[in-house]
Amino acid sequence: MSLSDNADPKVASSTPHAAAAPQQGRVRRRRALMWVIAALAIVVTVAAAGGLVWQISAVTSPRTGTITAPEAYPPAAPAPVLAGSDAEAPLPDLASVLPGLLADSRLNGSLSASFADALTGEVLFQQEDTTPLAPASSMKVVTAVAAFQHLGAEYRIPTTVVEGPTEDSVVLVGGGDPTLTVDGEGYYTPYAAGASLTELAELVLEARGGTAPSTVYLDTSVFTDTVNASGVTMNELSNSTGPMAPIMLDGGRVNTTEKYANHHPDPAMVAAREFADILGASTVEAGTAAEGAAELAVVHSAPLSALVDSFILTSDNLLSDAVALQTALAVEGEMTWAAMSTVHASTLEGLGVDTAGLVFNDGSGLSPNDRMTAKAFTQMLLGAAGSQASSVFESLPVAGYSGTLDDRFGTAEDGEGVVRAKTGTLTQPTGVISLTGTLTTAAGRQLIFSLISNGHTTGPEPVEAAMDEITTAVSQCGC
Repeated sequence: MSLSDNADPKVASSTPHAAAAPQQGRVRRRRALMWVIAALAIVVTVAAAGGLVWQISAVTSPRTGTITAPEAYPPAAPAPVLAGSDAEAPLPDLASVLPGLLADSRLNGSLSASFADALTGEVLFQQEDTTPLAPASSMKVVTAVAAFQHLGAEYRIPTTVVEGPTEDSVVLVGGGDPTLTVDGEGYYTPYAAGASLTELAELVLEARGGTAPSTVYLDTSVFTDTVNASGVTMNELSNSTGPMAPIMLDGGRVNTTEKYANHHPDPAMVAAREFADILGASTVEAGTAAEGAAELAVVHSAPLSALVDSFILTSDNLLSDAVALQTALAVEGEMTWAAMSTVHASTLEGLGVDTAGLVFNDGSGLSPNDRMTAKAFTQMLLGAAGSQASSVFESLPVAGYSGTLDDRFGTAEDGEGVVRAKTGTLTQPTGVISLTGTLTTAAGRQLIFSLISNGHTTGPEPVEAAMDEITTAVSQCGC
């Protein structure tokens, strides 16, 4: 509606002065509007000239039409999300504070603790740090380090289609990517958008001159082991993780909107049938690509850095296991749990880690038979800091802000933005909690730490809160 639409025709027709009133009203409103625009222009100009960064939730109130000014000028600087570090900052005296902190009654099981200076590698505190314990999902940090070290942050997992044994067939060759989607939208898209079967089918049709094959053969020969790692029950394959396969749609989830959804018992065949439908093939059969078969098309996952971000931030068991097996394939030439264990052990040894007593059944930490020590974690991260695996630090959740630490540190708010760490919790068996990562002291010294608790009887939440408070206290101790 224009301004003139507000004029009352009865008033406008009464007298010449009355007829002029609407016009005067329009002029006054235009002038008022011009003043508002000019005022806003001055505000923007001053802000730009002063290099200020403003965040104003509403310039104009939708209810009153009045301008809302900031409470203070200039506005207060926002608190940093990540604490900065200072190489000149003094080393904290952790021996004066940690014994009392670790005596917390909530930590009534076996506790392995290690704190070290990130710059020099000096161990600042240790308690039972060589005792092998179940690490739960902190094991995913080992998987990330090994993958970065051997594959690099830009590595992508391939899914390939080659010519089949007849002119009317093709072979879909799984390469180990669990993040494939049907059409580019799926469970992993927010963190690790990768390839789609639709894209792959289009490339195949283009290579075949637009002619669809009648048969798709599914080649899963790259994966030669059991669908579950040692210690992981078949029941957990349907919810906490899924049956391992070298090709999957959305990690084999039946419901792609849920993290702990039920999984297809044969996710590779589900993916192959979906691909055949998109391609226009009528038959799907198991098969193996002939040696030297001509490649028709290939698509790739998101870069490894995105895959690691995804499984570290969300603690995705299946994706971390898939990446661990991909690393085993690249290094040992086979996609097996045993090869993965060999790679993890050799990677840690290469970074100067004492591997005595360590056990790697999987890459996720879901197996209760896995074993790590707090010392091994800190040694690994110290070694990673000076290697190709240093990218792992970028993936760690930030306390109070991201990933599995997004809703943590409620009882330790001073640790928000200061502690970056991977969480770990096992519900079966109960009594397994861990926290592994970095923190920055109030003085600016960056530390690497690991806390592992096994056998506590207080439940996961109290132990998690204790670890949050302990790491926060170290960051704020000024000792």
